[in-house]
Amino acid sequence: MISMAFLFDLFSVLGTVAFALSAVLAARGRQVDLFTILVLATVTAVGGGTIRDTLLDVPIFWAEDTSYLWIAGVSAMLGFFFYTLLDRRYLNMLYQAVDSVAIALFGVLGTTKAWELGFGLPLGPVILGVITATGGGVVRDVLLQRPSMLLGKELYIVPVALGCTLHAGFLALAPQHAELGALLAIALVLVLRYGTLRRHWSVPQWGQLKLK
Repeated sequence: MISMAFLFDLFSVLGTVAFALSAVLAARGRQVDLFTILVLATVTAVGGGTIRDTLLDVPIFWAEDTSYLWIAGVSAMLGFFFYTLLDRRYLNMLYQAVDSVAIALFGVLGTTKAWELGFGLPLGPVILGVITATGGGVVRDVLLQRPSMLLGKELYIVPVALGCTLHAGFLALAPQHAELGALLAIALVLVLRYGTLRRHWSVPQWGQLKLK
């Protein structure tokens, strides 16, 4: 049986790689150098977790284990140097897929960490899961001066929130099946993001508010 600790470490690595690559892809079409890419990738990869740990009042995760910074940096450099090998027709699709995987993984990570620390149960872990998943991407978009995905009508935060809620439900009601809950939560986020990207699912009209 796969332990939760193993899944936590695996998701941390995969999520860090995915977010770092999403920063490289998000910078397409702009005049950027390697240093800029490294900064963007690092901020994107650890930004959400940094906000989470600050709120939890615990040591920042990447300060205790600098391997996350190395993973983000190496991923960014690989994305930078091999960027031209990618077929540009599929760049947008690839970016969206990588970003979706990252928010799914980091949402589960944030929820798990907050739950283990007993932070604001039962809603606190869900909120921090969402922050962990989307915080780095928001900072990335601000630095790139591009519209944040949070402000669009497509389903972005909603899938993460639902996935984090599902995982928190397992942690509360069936902690012995927490690993299954984590995998189902990730699957739920990915399915909803797929529906958004390929089937054009969006927030219903009654749930939208256009401020003038």
